[in-house]
Amino acid sequence: MINNDTDVLADVLKTIRLTGSTYFCADFSSPWGMDIDAGEQGLFHVVVNGSCQLQLANSQTLLQLQQGDIVAFPTGGGHWISDSKTSDRLPSMEVVEKILSGKNPFTNPHPAIETAATILCGSFSYDTSIQHPFLIDLPCFIHIKAVETPELEWLRSMVKVLSNESRMPSPGSTIMVHRLTEVLFIQLMRFHTHNAGHDMGYIAALADPHIGKALNVIHAEQDAYLSVERLADAVALSRTAFSDKFSKMVGMPPKSYLQNWRMQRAKAYLEENELSMYDIAEKAGYSSEASFSKAFKAFFAVTPGQVRRR
Repeated sequence: MINNDTDVLADVLKTIRLTGSTYFCADFSSPWGMDIDAGEQGLFHVVVNGSCQLQLANSQTLLQLQQGDIVAFPTGGGHWISDSKTSDRLPSMEVVEKILSGKNPFTNPHPAIETAATILCGSFSYDTSIQHPFLIDLPCFIHIKAVETPELEWLRSMVKVLSNESRMPSPGSTIMVHRLTEVLFIQLMRFHTHNAGHDMGYIAALADPHIGKALNVIHAEQDAYLSVERLADAVALSRTAFSDKFSKMVGMPPKSYLQNWRMQRAKAYLEENELSMYDIAEKAGYSSEASFSKAFKAFFAVTPGQVRRR
């Protein structure tokens, strides 16, 4: 049975366990600066007010960020951000810890010293143990310039709400901050897809009339009905043309993607603990619990029973 209302990106974000978090929204007086090491988490900065400079690790290009600019490092790339290239910089985690404890290291108590910038900082987290093409194709760096994107004024308005909720928490602020940060991530991905200038990769595949439709059909599958031939028929391409295009855009053959998705869905069913093991095996395309268990362990390195007990 196929559900034509399936949202593939929503399915993928749920599978990779996307979570968004805002560390702080703080006023900085000059001089100020942070060194951010490379890591597994994605990171973002928003210049709520003022301006600052940013430089990527292993790059000589100095970026000037203006009020309303949004920058993101979906793969956790190293960089520094500061009011000036010559300012002393502190490790980012030290800055986060001090701000969260009420001791902003870049606040000047002298009333004559004005705020140089208001910066919103946060992170995007994913389950990096999942080898999904979406994660593999995440861009290293995204920069949304306010002066070049007047059509995204609604996004900057949302960011203002996010910054207000971060600075002045009220009942429900925690869930609002998480959800708005996740909305920010989705918009960053949409912006990247629209402006990347290439037609390969998983994000581009979602928008492709053939492969996007095939992904929708795969994610809507409920009963292991699909095959490569049926997918090709569904998007009106020959089997060869479909397989070639799917492999180039998604980064793996359609049969492998279909098997991968069935296993990810089976894992979710096991964690929800609402279906019997036999029903889950059948939905994944296996005629017995034993064959399903063997394939599942080969895929995840744990047995279905271990996942269910966890």
